[in-house]
Amino acid sequence: MHKKLSRLIEPNLQPYFLCLVLFAAVTAPLQPLLGAAELAALVLLYLFYRRQTTRRRRSVMQYIETITGGVDSINKNSMLNTPLPVVVFRADNGEIIWANDSFVGLADAQDSLFDMTIHDLAPDFNYQWVLDGNQPWDVAPFAGGTYQIYASTGRMGGRTASQGQIITAYFVDVTESQHMKAILEASRTVVSILVLDNYEELLKAGGEAAKSAVLAQVDEKLNAWVTDSGGLLRKYDRDRYLFICDEQFFQRIVEEKFSVLEAIHQVVSEDGVSASLSIGVGRDCDSYEDAFRWAEKSIEMSLSRGGDQAVVKDSLDFQFYGGRSKSTEKRTKVKSRVMAKALGELISDAGQVYIMGHEYADMDAVGAAAGVCCAARKRGKRAQIVIDLEGNNARPLVRKLASLPEYGDVFVSGPDAFIHAQAGALLVVVDTNRPDLVENRQLLDACNRVAVIDHHRRAADYIENAALNFHEPYASSASELVTELLQYLVEPSDLLRGEAEALLAGIVLDTKNFSMRSGSRTFEAAAFLRRAGADPAEVRLYFQSDLPSMIQRYDIIRCAQMIHGDVALAVAEKEVSRVTAAKAADDLLSLQGVQASVVLYRQGDGVSMSGRSLGEVNVQVILERLGGGGNATAAGGHVSGADLYAVRQRVAEAIEDYYAP
Repeated sequence: MHKKLSRLIEPNLQPYFLCLVLFAAVTAPLQPLLGAAELAALVLLYLFYRRQTTRRRRSVMQYIETITGGVDSINKNSMLNTPLPVVVFRADNGEIIWANDSFVGLADAQDSLFDMTIHDLAPDFNYQWVLDGNQPWDVAPFAGGTYQIYASTGRMGGRTASQGQIITAYFVDVTESQHMKAILEASRTVVSILVLDNYEELLKAGGEAAKSAVLAQVDEKLNAWVTDSGGLLRKYDRDRYLFICDEQFFQRIVEEKFSVLEAIHQVVSEDGVSASLSIGVGRDCDSYEDAFRWAEKSIEMSLSRGGDQAVVKDSLDFQFYGGRSKSTEKRTKVKSRVMAKALGELISDAGQVYIMGHEYADMDAVGAAAGVCCAARKRGKRAQIVIDLEGNNARPLVRKLASLPEYGDVFVSGPDAFIHAQAGALLVVVDTNRPDLVENRQLLDACNRVAVIDHHRRAADYIENAALNFHEPYASSASELVTELLQYLVEPSDLLRGEAEALLAGIVLDTKNFSMRSGSRTFEAAAFLRRAGADPAEVRLYFQSDLPSMIQRYDIIRCAQMIHGDVALAVAEKEVSRVTAAKAADDLLSLQGVQASVVLYRQGDGVSMSGRSLGEVNVQVILERLGGGGNATAAGGHVSGADLYAVRQRVAEAIEDYYAP
């Protein structure tokens, strides 16, 4: 440091002195007296130069020390007298090294402060963020208030690196602002839309007095639910209510898990129909308009998942509550007729038509795709089915269709379809509504016109902005929905026998041979396919299995365990196929006392799940906790990079949570 200062304050006279020495040396031989005089003058000049330089250096150093000392004094006074509490402590053990008077007074530990650690005074102050350097400040409770803490790190001399690191923390009192923030958040508006699911069924029987009594009971239950909420409940349609409240009351509703869903079931009509309610909530919004729009989106989601549940939409995602009870069929042929007309127009306007199901396509996905192919052929369009010919669960059905002359080049892989897709192409997605489950996500993103035909309960990440969305969670299968559309688009004679059998196979698969989720519309669709030439005996052949797979199924059943008394949970120790696991889950339902079943098996880099139910237990709600989906009686999912028994533990916990009050 002194050398650097010398260069700055001392003029560089060395070249000049060197020149004088040379002159004296040259002069001395010629004129010795003159040379001696020059040398003497040179010595005197050098001595004067050294004296002046020393005085100048001393003056500069004194000035610098004065300035530095003043700054240090200012820093010390600032830390001592600042109104902000300041504390210095060791980073390794939290030992307090120094604190100013403001911190000592705040901590109220004048006599014992330096015998304590920062953990003793502020146990909620986790200062790891200071060491990581990820954020400049944090908020933590301290001394009965809330403080915003700024901190920086430094080192103490004479210590090792691990022991020498210290932290200087500055405490800013934000108790009042945090309190105001909490009040503001608690007073934010939450908008809810309530829909009486089965309004028509409740008022179908009985006279006017009985109908009025049922509606009065519904109003009584809702009014009792919102008592003391400080909110506003108003009926704005025959089966719809608008409820507006503050965030603080809404948190009470969430803690009670929307108890009104169970309370409303106590309202029963004269013919024994229990009332059912769907709730859509919009919260965490900047305006009333956004909150109402999110509430509308939530109620649409709730109804599309079968009703009798609450769906909450905030700035992050959807949350689901309820949805345990069996849903009643609520469908009209008016919607099917309107959707059939819209689908026909989309096909007629499209330059290309692609049909795609979910990954590992089953018979329902292939059957529904074959039905859409028939509708496209009727309108003179060549449609192609996007499918992985090796990775699917409907190989017998695919082979049968591929053998038909009309299906010579219909089946195409996802990458090939993506490469050849052009602007104006129509993509019809069947048997799924989730973009992450389709056969080829790139093709879905590339097509700007998409139609969705599905019967599964809608998930949070559903396909949005579809040109057509025929979504009926009350239908047994996607094949049933496509069959209803075909009744308005084609004649029975236009269906190929193979197509009719493919559609019937899809219905048989999802209804377990018409034993589950089979409504009157299901049998009407089957009758239409029978008239079109479908042979039930031929369809039955698609479901035959070989002896090794049957042995594998019974090995899975043998290791099943009961969870909560009526849910069978089984783990396949050995590698099994997706179809084998699904059939094992179906077989478990034939055991006495089993209401639902879940089979876990290894697949790829993770664990897959196959869930089945007789209807009393909603397996979709259970498997949704692990990222799965489906409907109330058939659901599945996959957990990537997970251990088989770790997933089993999570499924068991999800089952227990499902039954929790």
